[in-house]
Amino acid sequence: MSKVLFLVSPTLNSFADSRKGTTGNKIDCASKHFANGFVTHTAAGAAIAGAGLIGRSIVKKAAAVNPETAKQLIEMNPVKKAFKYLGAAPKWAKITAAAVTGLMALIYSYKTGKIEQKYLDRAQFVDHTFNLDGEGSKRPASQPVK
Repeated sequence: MSKVLFLVSPTLNSFADSRKGTTGNKIDCASKHFANGFVTHTAAGAAIAGAGLIGRSIVKKAAAVNPETAKQLIEMNPVKKAFKYLGAAPKWAKITAAAVTGLMALIYSYKTGKIEQKYLDRAQFVDHTFNLDGEGSKRPASQPVK
């Protein structure tokens, strides 16, 4: 459940943020956040699943040789089996999965910041609170830019 909330949290926050301006801008921001989260979490999940599949082949070969191991595998619940498969994966597969997951987390965080800034800037531009001095307040037209 926490993974689902992590995936949709920026998406839902886009609708609640009053600084985002129009409803259309909020919807655009939410869709970009959802796409960013979906791609990131899918890639990380695929890396972990790949390591699990490598470990599964190793465990299955060991179970074919040792019937007692095969009997233990049949009695295990699916979650314990998955962790056993991940534990049996070679070190390089575990490191690769961890590296891909970490890299995807960094990319996700970077893109989330860029998306937020883009749609906040767009909202400021639309309601004419955007100016070049970065203060975000309306300045009289008679006052020159420093």
